[in-house]
Amino acid sequence: MMRIVTEAFKMPSGSVIPLIYVVKENGQVDRAITDTLCDFVSHLFPPADKEFEDLLVRLSEGKYLPTNPSLADFGVNDVNVWLVAPHAEDGGLLISNENIPDYSSDEGEPQKFSIKQFHAMSECWRKFQNNIRENDAESIVGVKFETFIP
Repeated sequence: MMRIVTEAFKMPSGSVIPLIYVVKENGQVDRAITDTLCDFVSHLFPPADKEFEDLLVRLSEGKYLPTNPSLADFGVNDVNVWLVAPHAEDGGLLISNENIPDYSSDEGEPQKFSIKQFHAMSECWRKFQNNIRENDAESIVGVKFETFIP
Protein backbone atom coordinates (compact mmCIF):
# COMPACT_ATOMS: atom_id res chain seq x y z
CA MET A 1 0.00 0.00 0.00
CA MET A 2 1.41 3.38 -1.02
CA ARG A 3 1.37 6.20 1.47
CA ILE A 4 1.39 9.41 -0.55
CA VAL A 5 2.51 12.54 1.23
CA THR A 6 1.96 16.10 0.02
CA GLU A 7 3.33 19.12 1.78
CA ALA A 8 4.47 22.67 1.26
CA PHE A 9 8.17 23.10 1.99
CA LYS A 10 9.85 26.43 2.69
CA MET A 11 13.23 26.79 1.01
CA PRO A 12 16.08 28.68 2.72
CA SER A 13 15.51 31.43 0.12
CA GLY A 14 12.00 31.88 1.52
CA SER A 15 10.10 30.47 -1.46
CA VAL A 16 7.55 27.76 -0.80
CA ILE A 17 7.41 24.70 -3.03
CA PRO A 18 4.77 21.98 -3.12
CA LEU A 19 6.04 18.41 -2.75
CA ILE A 20 4.57 15.00 -3.44
CA TYR A 21 6.32 11.79 -2.49
CA VAL A 22 5.68 8.22 -1.37
CA VAL A 23 6.72 6.76 1.95
CA LYS A 24 7.32 3.04 2.55
CA GLU A 25 6.01 1.17 5.57
CA ASN A 26 9.39 1.68 7.29
CA GLY A 27 9.02 5.48 7.00
CA GLN A 28 11.65 5.91 4.27
CA VAL A 29 10.88 7.76 1.05
CA ASP A 30 10.30 5.35 -1.83
CA ARG A 31 12.66 6.86 -4.40
CA ALA A 32 11.47 4.62 -7.25
CA ILE A 33 7.87 5.81 -7.04
CA THR A 34 8.70 9.37 -6.03
CA ASP A 35 11.23 9.88 -8.84
CA THR A 36 8.92 8.43 -11.50
CA LEU A 37 5.16 8.51 -10.88
CA CYS A 38 5.21 11.44 -8.42
CA ASP A 39 7.53 13.48 -10.64
CA PHE A 40 5.38 12.79 -13.68
CA VAL A 41 2.16 13.78 -11.92
CA SER A 42 3.70 16.94 -10.43
CA HIS A 43 4.90 18.07 -13.87
CA LEU A 44 1.54 17.67 -15.61
CA PHE A 45 0.55 21.31 -15.84
CA PRO A 46 -2.12 22.46 -18.30
CA PRO A 47 -2.36 21.75 -21.16
CA ALA A 48 -0.17 18.63 -20.75
CA ASP A 49 -2.54 17.16 -18.14
CA LYS A 50 -5.47 17.29 -20.55
CA GLU A 51 -3.35 15.91 -23.40
CA PHE A 52 -2.31 12.93 -21.29
CA GLU A 53 -5.86 12.26 -20.09
CA ASP A 54 -7.04 12.40 -23.71
CA LEU A 55 -4.34 9.91 -24.62
CA LEU A 56 -5.53 7.56 -21.85
CA VAL A 57 -9.10 7.82 -23.16
CA ARG A 58 -7.97 6.99 -26.71
CA LEU A 59 -6.00 4.06 -25.29
CA SER A 60 -9.00 2.72 -23.35
CA GLU A 61 -11.16 3.01 -26.47
CA GLY A 62 -8.60 1.10 -28.52
CA LYS A 63 -7.99 4.15 -30.71
CA TYR A 64 -4.37 4.76 -29.83
CA LEU A 65 -1.50 3.46 -31.93
CA PRO A 66 1.98 4.83 -31.27
CA THR A 67 3.67 6.53 -34.22
CA ASN A 68 7.04 5.14 -33.15
CA PRO A 69 6.84 2.18 -30.72
CA SER A 70 10.49 2.59 -29.73
CA LEU A 71 9.80 6.05 -28.27
CA ALA A 72 7.79 6.94 -25.18
CA ASP A 73 4.11 7.63 -25.76
CA PHE A 74 4.19 10.78 -23.64
CA GLY A 75 6.75 12.79 -21.74
CA VAL A 76 7.19 15.93 -19.71
CA ASN A 77 10.44 17.32 -18.25
CA ASP A 78 12.41 14.16 -19.12
CA VAL A 79 9.90 11.92 -17.37
CA ASN A 80 8.62 9.53 -20.03
CA VAL A 81 5.60 7.24 -20.13
CA TRP A 82 4.96 4.17 -22.25
CA LEU A 83 1.40 2.90 -22.55
CA VAL A 84 1.61 -0.03 -24.95
CA ALA A 85 3.57 -3.23 -25.44
CA PRO A 86 6.34 -4.11 -25.58
CA HIS A 87 7.17 -1.56 -22.88
CA ALA A 88 3.97 -1.34 -20.84
CA GLU A 89 1.56 -4.09 -19.89
CA ASP A 90 -2.16 -3.87 -20.70
CA GLY A 91 -3.78 -1.29 -18.45
CA GLY A 92 -0.44 -0.11 -17.16
CA LEU A 93 2.16 2.60 -17.42
CA LEU A 94 5.92 2.29 -17.60
CA ILE A 95 7.56 5.50 -16.37
CA SER A 96 11.21 6.51 -16.64
CA ASN A 97 13.00 9.57 -15.34
CA GLU A 98 15.86 10.33 -17.71
CA ASN A 99 17.47 12.68 -15.17
CA ILE A 100 17.97 9.85 -12.66
CA PRO A 101 20.10 7.00 -14.02
CA ASP A 102 18.54 4.36 -11.73
CA TYR A 103 15.14 4.96 -13.37
CA SER A 104 16.18 5.96 -16.88
CA SER A 105 15.22 3.96 -19.92
CA ASP A 106 18.84 3.52 -21.02
CA GLU A 107 20.79 2.85 -17.83
CA GLY A 108 18.22 1.96 -15.21
CA GLU A 109 14.88 0.38 -14.60
CA PRO A 110 11.72 2.34 -15.43
CA GLN A 111 8.88 1.68 -12.99
CA LYS A 112 5.53 -0.01 -13.65
CA PHE A 113 2.23 1.39 -12.42
CA SER A 114 -1.43 0.86 -13.10
CA ILE A 115 -3.58 3.55 -14.66
CA LYS A 116 -5.64 3.37 -11.47
CA GLN A 117 -2.55 4.28 -9.42
CA PHE A 118 -1.84 7.17 -11.79
CA HIS A 119 -5.39 8.51 -11.40
CA ALA A 120 -5.26 8.17 -7.61
CA MET A 121 -1.92 10.01 -7.49
CA SER A 122 -3.26 12.72 -9.80
CA GLU A 123 -6.36 13.18 -7.67
CA CYS A 124 -4.24 13.51 -4.53
CA TRP A 125 -2.03 16.13 -6.24
CA ARG A 126 -5.08 18.08 -7.54
CA LYS A 127 -6.59 18.18 -4.05
CA PHE A 128 -3.32 19.44 -2.61
CA GLN A 129 -2.99 22.11 -5.31
CA ASN A 130 -6.56 23.25 -4.55
CA ASN A 131 -5.69 23.36 -0.83
CA ILE A 132 -2.75 25.63 -1.63
CA ARG A 133 -4.94 27.94 -3.72
CA GLU A 134 -7.61 28.11 -1.02
CA ASN A 135 -5.31 28.49 2.01
CA ASP A 136 -2.08 30.01 0.72
CA ALA A 137 1.00 27.81 0.69
CA GLU A 138 2.65 29.73 3.57
CA SER A 139 -0.18 28.76 5.92
CA ILE A 140 0.34 25.03 5.39
CA VAL A 141 4.15 24.86 5.48
CA GLY A 142 5.15 21.86 7.55
CA VAL A 143 1.71 20.25 7.46
CA LYS A 144 1.78 16.82 5.82
CA PHE A 145 -1.29 15.49 4.07
CA GLU A 146 -1.31 11.72 3.63
CA THR A 147 -3.33 9.40 1.44
CA PHE A 148 -3.15 5.63 1.15
CA ILE A 149 -3.36 3.96 -2.24
CA PRO A 150 -3.32 0.20 -2.77
